[in-house]
Amino acid sequence: MIIDCHAHIVEHLSGTGARGEVRPIGSGKVRFLDGGEQIVIPKQYGDQEFLAETLIELMDEAGIDKAVLLQGLFYGLQNEYIYECVRKYPNRFVGAGSFDPYIEQAEEILERLIKHYRFKILKFELSTGFGLSGLHGELKIDGKEFERVFLTAAKEETVVVLDIGERGMKSYQIDEIIKAAKLHPNVKIVLCHLLAVNGEDIDLWKDDMKCLGKCDNIWFDITAVPWNVKEAYPFAMSMDLINEAKKIIGSQRMMWGSDVPQLLVMEEYRKLYNFLFLDDRFSESEIDDLLYKSATNVYGIK
Repeated sequence: MIIDCHAHIVEHLSGTGARGEVRPIGSGKVRFLDGGEQIVIPKQYGDQEFLAETLIELMDEAGIDKAVLLQGLFYGLQNEYIYECVRKYPNRFVGAGSFDPYIEQAEEILERLIKHYRFKILKFELSTGFGLSGLHGELKIDGKEFERVFLTAAKEETVVVLDIGERGMKSYQIDEIIKAAKLHPNVKIVLCHLLAVNGEDIDLWKDDMKCLGKCDNIWFDITAVPWNVKEAYPFAMSMDLINEAKKIIGSQRMMWGSDVPQLLVMEEYRKLYNFLFLDDRFSESEIDDLLYKSATNVYGIK
């Protein structure tokens, strides 16, 4: 089995962030309000959308069994669409809800995500460029807004997924995450992108991994490491970094994700995971941890 633990579907691009609204301008490209442009969906897979059916077709071609559908402000929140697609394709998708904890009706929205949509995963994009810290400069992971999230997660057995961006961003709050993890030891917390490691400040990154690794309820996805490193297949430096992470926290607390559709701009779907097989520093059992075992344990996937 192969589980993509970090994928996205988009009914219609409608994002926002620190750079203003993210406006689709066709052929999978968006324009930010600051004038910058970026391709986020290869044009052969969508114009202003990346639909569930497109993802399933690509999963079948790449030999991927299931995908965890996460969300972010960059694409625009997709709660209704993800809910509908999980109901339509329950054997292929597990869905995550998302919202802005700082909105006036945060408590009501959180309850609806749990009770009505029945999400067992909540994902928060916190990075400064594309996430909540770009909208809320006062954001604190151990603050009252997120304390509400953690308390609900503990009560409802819900996984909390955080993308904290990279070192130097306001969202990169290691101490606050550790505080929240210790205060809520029964809440499973997943940190995205292996802390956005990019090959620089490796010693500092290792220190952060060691500190976080002391909390037994924290896991890491290794999504988009090649993107952050900015290297071509077969992603040799990325594999070195993933191996260093394994030494610190062990493969049972790591899981692979693709970050499609954005990563399809740089490489085909299958190659986003099969580079893991090219390194003899990982045993077959450790590869299984990365590709499905850790995800099944964290997200309760059957």
